[in-house]
Order: sequence, then structure tokens, then C-alpha cells
Amino acid sequence: MVRNVECMALIGCGGIGSWLLGPLLRFLNAERFQGAIHLWDGDRYSAGNAARQEFDFEHLGANKALGQAGIFTGRYPALRLRVHAEYVTSGNVHAAVCERALILVAVDNHPARALIARRAAELREVYVLSSGNETLDGNVHVTLRRGAKDLTVPLLARHPEVAHSLKGDRAEAGCEERVAQGETQLLVTNFLAAASLLAAFHALWTHGARHGRRKNTVVPQEVYFDAGNCAMALVPVNA
Repeated sequence: MVRNVECMALIGCGGIGSWLLGPLLRFLNAERFQGAIHLWDGDRYSAGNAARQEFDFEHLGANKALGQAGIFTGRYPALRLRVHAEYVTSGNVHAAVCERALILVAVDNHPARALIARRAAELREVYVLSSGNETLDGNVHVTLRRGAKDLTVPLLARHPEVAHSLKGDRAEAGCEERVAQGETQLLVTNFLAAASLLAAFHALWTHGARHGRRKNTVVPQEVYFDAGNCAMALVPVNA
């Protein structure tokens, strides 16, 4: 379903994105993906990230998108990594979310998710996988648009609370500031969120292809995960 996208973007290279990027790039390299892969993040790695994010400690203090690119550019020279050392905002969202793109959203706040969702609704063809989590559980929502029509229920229609929340707005407190104020972020939850994003991506990538005895895969509307109960569940389109 998404094999013919012209580019991909990972928005957020921290708690979720840093665990997603390695296996995602390994897969895309094996698939000989020819499009550009854009990494977006305006944050920097701090000592507090070390307990739950995947990065080289030599990149402490470095921008997260630049740090991740530094790990993988030499490992996968055939892939076209493009770095944007900035947050996605109303000023640059048109560049970050564009036609015939697959967007993987691994941000830590609803305002950014809502901004990306509204931009996606303006496009004729775009695919957006948006992740989010609380302390132990969370979800990955799938937005598919083709021919200016929604093939899945858009994020803001299925989760209207995202449109109205200011929690985590970068104009307010960021992720690490919230951790300092006592809000818990766990490695296991971030890791499971990344795995759920990868699973949703793989379902879309392989949809319609033959894999062993399976002729097809289910198109997901959402993937829910719960680290506390070791659970992951897929909600198919139209469910």
C-alpha cells in the first residue's frame, strides 16, 4: 500500500523514535528504498535520556536528529537520510508533511500531533502513523489518504481530545521538563510504542503482497499496546 511513497519522515527522534529508527532503516535498506528519509527533532540529548532512549553517549548535548543520523549514515550509505534539527511547527509543517509521503509521528505532545493531522487533511495522498503513550500504555493511529479521500478515520475525528489538549505543548513544558516534575517515562513503554509503530508500518508495506501462506495483511486503523499487561491489539479499518 505504501511502497510507492516518494519520501518518508520520522518526526521525533527521542523516546519512541530512537528505538524505531534502527529496525526501520535496516528494513528499508533491505527493501532498497529509493526515497529520501527525513529526520525531524529540535531537542538535544541530555543525561536524563540515557535510561530510556537509544543513542551513542558521545552525542550527549547534540541534536537528536543529527545524533541519529550520525549513527546510521555510515551503516546504510545507500539510504538518503536528511536531517532537520528543528521541531515541526506551523512554520515548517508544509515541508515536513507533503504529498505522497509516509509520516511516522513519534512526538511527545498532542499539539504537535494535531498540527500534523490538520496538515495531512489538506493533502491528496499521504500516510500518517501517529504514536503516543502514557506511563504504561498507548496507541498508534493510522491515517491513510488517497485521491483526497480518507481511507481510515482521521486522527482528530477518532480522538477529538488530541485537537483540544495543550499538554506537552512546546510552548509550555517539554518531555524532559515533565519528567523532572515527576511524570514517569519508561523505557519499556517507549520501546513497545516503537514496536507498535513498526508493526503498523509493516502491515501497510506488505498489504497485498504474498508472504508465505498469507496472501494479505489487515489494514490497521489503530494498534493499542499495554506494557503492564504485555499486550498488543490491532483494530482493523471499519472496526
